[in-house]
Amino acid sequence: MVVAISSTNAQTSDKIASTPALNYDWQPGFINITELNGGIGLGLIDASFSRYYFGITTVNGYQFTRNIKAGVGVGVQAHNGGTLFPLYIDARYSFSSQELVPFFAAAGGVALSFRDLNSGSRIFINPSAGLKWVAANRTGISFSTGLMITSGGGFRDSFVNVKIGVEFKGKD
Repeated sequence: MVVAISSTNAQTSDKIASTPALNYDWQPGFINITELNGGIGLGLIDASFSRYYFGITTVNGYQFTRNIKAGVGVGVQAHNGGTLFPLYIDARYSFSSQELVPFFAAAGGVALSFRDLNSGSRIFINPSAGLKWVAANRTGISFSTGLMITSGGGFRDSFVNVKIGVEFKGKD
């Protein structure tokens, strides 16, 4: 009985991954997440910057634990009515899983309008939920959907958005 209890306590708390690609996905390290994204406006969509948007963003950051990663993102978004350049913080929590990994993400920052910085720029938040497929060693494909809320220039706009991206991890 003592041998059974001691061998049970000697087991690690993390599961051992079935492939090296999955094992590497759990390790801390630098990350880059590049995503194509787009959204459809909710509510009143007659004003500029409220009907739709599409763009590309990239986040550079660090995976701290198996489940937590965060970074700084930049990008470009084409809205009806103009172009915005988001600068933001992105944080993600991934559930402990194998090849398909569900996650929650939260992004927030400022979307700059270089045409009119004072009244054209907006602040935004974007909570989302998604699924990442660990496709290969140091590479994952992600899909997420969420709600983006922007505020600025006397307007508040909301979008249902979708993101499709690729996540790269740096070498040890």
